Amino acid sequence: MASTYRPDIDGLRALAVIPVVLFHSGFDAIKGGFVGVDVFFVISGFLITRILLDEIHDGRFSIAGFYERRVRRIFPALFVVLVFSTAAAAWMLTSGEFLDYASSLAASAFFFSNYYFMFDAGYFAAPSETRPLLHIWSLAVEEQFYIVFPLFLFLLSRIGKRAIGIATAVLLVASLSYGIWLVGAAPTDAFYSTPGRGWQLMVGALLAVYPAQRALPDALANGLGIVGLALVCYSVFAFSELTAFPGAAATVPVLGTALMLYSGARNETWPARLLSTSPVRIIGLISYSMYLWHWPLLVFYRQWSISPVTNTEVSVLIVVIVVLSYLTWRFVEQPFRNRGLFGGRERILALGVGVMLVLGAMSLLIMNGNGFPGRHSEQVARIQEAENDRWVPTPCEFFSTRGNGEVRLCSIGAAREPSFAVWGDSHGQALAPAVDQSARRADRGGVFFGRGGCVTLLGVTQARQGFEACDDEADAFIAFAMGVRFQSEPGDTVYIRDAATSALSLDENRRVFSNAFERTLKALARLGRRVTVVEQVPEAALSIPQAAARKVMLGRRLELRPAVGDYVERQQLVTELFNDARFAATLGVIRPQARLCGDEYCEVMHEGVPIYWDSSHLTATHARRISILFDSLWSEGVENAAD
Repeated sequence: MASTYRPDIDGLRALAVIPVVLFHSGFDAIKGGFVGVDVFFVISGFLITRILLDEIHDGRFSIAGFYERRVRRIFPALFVVLVFSTAAAAWMLTSGEFLDYASSLAASAFFFSNYYFMFDAGYFAAPSETRPLLHIWSLAVEEQFYIVFPLFLFLLSRIGKRAIGIATAVLLVASLSYGIWLVGAAPTDAFYSTPGRGWQLMVGALLAVYPAQRALPDALANGLGIVGLALVCYSVFAFSELTAFPGAAATVPVLGTALMLYSGARNETWPARLLSTSPVRIIGLISYSMYLWHWPLLVFYRQWSISPVTNTEVSVLIVVIVVLSYLTWRFVEQPFRNRGLFGGRERILALGVGVMLVLGAMSLLIMNGNGFPGRHSEQVARIQEAENDRWVPTPCEFFSTRGNGEVRLCSIGAAREPSFAVWGDSHGQALAPAVDQSARRADRGGVFFGRGGCVTLLGVTQARQGFEACDDEADAFIAFAMGVRFQSEPGDTVYIRDAATSALSLDENRRVFSNAFERTLKALARLGRRVTVVEQVPEAALSIPQAAARKVMLGRRLELRPAVGDYVERQQLVTELFNDARFAATLGVIRPQARLCGDEYCEVMHEGVPIYWDSSHLTATHARRISILFDSLWSEGVENAAD
């Protein structure tokens, strides 16, 4: 098989890494830049399969030799970036963030970070953009794939090339089918799953098994190359967070990459010449280091800045990323690829294992030290305590709905028969201590009913894995309001949808919310229940405990309070609905703004301590401070409060 160097493949690597970097840097035009990872997978499958088949054909194949090359290729730059990231994390992250970082470091060191981030993608998990090692998930997918693939090729080669091709094609179809199913059933799992992503590497592998044997007619080769380039570019600019991905949509950039690889194998196509130009090729050469560096640098700079990063700052950061990537490629990657340096195979493999163990030991040290809270002053520790200042209701009953969504029913207020119900998501739960304290003063008993992440509207679900059963939770509340108990069964932009939703969007959010609000009020009115709604508390742009702590740690002078005007603008739709003449006569409205905002800003701190445990949920302590907001409920004889 041909094994000559193809400069256009380095150019393809550039085509993969540039969209990823620009997408993560926040360039609005590059909404589908995440497809660069898919391009990388196809290239990797092609190159590694080609090398393995050459070795098998020549009788040089060795599992140990394969992993020696992987260690030389992957470990040196990765180790440098992980050590840098750990040092930056120790300096800049709070103890809670440092603990989360330590877990992801261990997952990265042993190449299972894709599953770590998959399983840690719950409603209250740290936002993706704050996790410095999130991007290592793609390396984990590759390394898991390559645990079995070399042996798979070797064993099938005993039968013949035809067997390799058929088996690879069968597994490709199975993996693609699984990925398409998974993106509908569990989209987060589909994104990170190795079985759901493996087909992308196998597409590259098939190109190596069945390479172009002779040059194609120039017109055909150029046509295929241009179509391939167009497909990748289309994905970069047309896809977005609303694209069901990877699934069937991933076939677009994958097919595009495959067409460019195939058409450029024996022909000097126009796309191949473009990708082979020196500037593009150089970016391709440093693409691995660039991929490793870009995400932690962006994350840590945003953490250091605290306030939103400007376009100028992002542009400077990209230059820094490119320079660091070149230096890492030149002085770390390149020397380690020289087999004459750093010892023989056994020493390199031992070094690889040693690197993994060292990184694992660093992770354990951080976890055993509980994130080393002693790094910070007493003031920082006091600020951080707000993250755990959450209402823990008791007694509660827990129920499971379709999909095992957990719903809680908790007693609040005085120890009396329930005369009111608070129906809410996590924001309602955060305000429940205020209702609880107010009800106790009025000697009224009630219940809290709800689940974090489930919109308190009939017929509405959140378009996010794990919240498919929110409509069941809403139906259960209506049943509860009718006097029917809900029987217990064994056992990141937010989009909402209803039965009429065909495509997700912010405009669709408004339609769904408006229709569901009216539908829900009518359902409660038919039951003879009076309803009071509570407006959303002002939301901050950042997690207040983390931002306030980092502000002290780094000695920054920044305004963390949200502007009243921004809050009013964000609440415009719900304010208009709450004031609608159809509902105004029968609908009570409680506005937390009255107790949380001044004329210009809404407060986020009280006596030096955050009043939020994140960016939008009040601490239990501060919720009780504003309990007077709910005293009017009892004087008016309101029977039910819904948030």
